[in-house]
Amino acid sequence: MSPADYGRQFSTGRELFKIVGIDPRRPKYPVSAERIPDGQGFKFTADQVALLLQKGMRDVTPKGQ
Repeated sequence: MSPADYGRQFSTGRELFKIVGIDPRRPKYPVSAERIPDGQGFKFTADQVALLLQKGMRDVTPKGQ
């Protein structure tokens, strides 16, 4: 996780979230996110969010490369 991840969106499969904070002083749940569309706040582990961000990324590499 890096400051560049601030504002990125990820999905848990059922719900969509937006990263609104990364606080390394909270070692267990450093990532704060808001659920879209209601804005309710949740905390996640960095590993959870990193995995969900990777799952949400689509491979856009042209075929044959």
